[in-house]
Amino acid sequence: MNAVAIIPAAGRGERLGAHLPKTLVELRGRPVIVHTLAVFERVAGISGVILVVPPEFVDVYRRVVERYGMPKVLAVVAGGATRTCSVRNGLSALPSEADYVVVHDGARPLVTVATVERGLHLALQAKALVAAVPVKPTIKVVDPATQVIRQTLDRSLLWEIQTPQIFERALLERAYADGAEATDDAALVERLGVPVKVFPGDYDNLKITTPGDMPLAEALLAREESLGLRSPASRPVKQKEKSARRGGKRRPGSIKNGED
Repeated sequence: MNAVAIIPAAGRGERLGAHLPKTLVELRGRPVIVHTLAVFERVAGISGVILVVPPEFVDVYRRVVERYGMPKVLAVVAGGATRTCSVRNGLSALPSEADYVVVHDGARPLVTVATVERGLHLALQAKALVAAVPVKPTIKVVDPATQVIRQTLDRSLLWEIQTPQIFERALLERAYADGAEATDDAALVERLGVPVKVFPGDYDNLKITTPGDMPLAEALLAREESLGLRSPASRPVKQKEKSARRGGKRRPGSIKNGED
């Protein structure tokens, strides 16, 4: 298996109330995207990362990747108007040798190495699978016009879908080929009639979306770091360290300049 991660991080951050893309907002002293990328740097089964970002911030993200030393980042490419467009752009930047794709939201910095590795292991027996957790609250269907409850759903059948979502490359490319839109990758694969399995995610793997998510993410990261469950995200790399890593030559994971 040669698995490459596509990390869509093109969200504008309007609901977060930020003046920057939300994955550039600092979390425990580092941009959110640095915490996310640091996890994939530590997953042995991930050979590279394609980072998809807002078009006008491509150069900013490239500088962040260089500053914090993320050698697995193969390319930083411009995203589109929707998540689906962004992932499609990421697919076009995949190296030819990649045969599995791991899609993970850049705004989910609390994903763990263990979760990604568990998914990769299970992907050996499945073409499509997604991280998920059973829902805890009671879920009801409500009439949008009258606000009257129409139905109470069986909670035992409901799962909250997260990322990473892992697919055989050829299957995901086929799912994205017709230009359809969806809120996640699994929905596009489901449209093909291909079974998508769930594997255990983590309730702490939240997606930073609103202002209230930031202090919660801060607290969860601080707890994991204090317990030794997570190493602090990379510190900025000094110029001497960059030169030493490259040895005066272009390193294999250096960032492509295309797809602006």
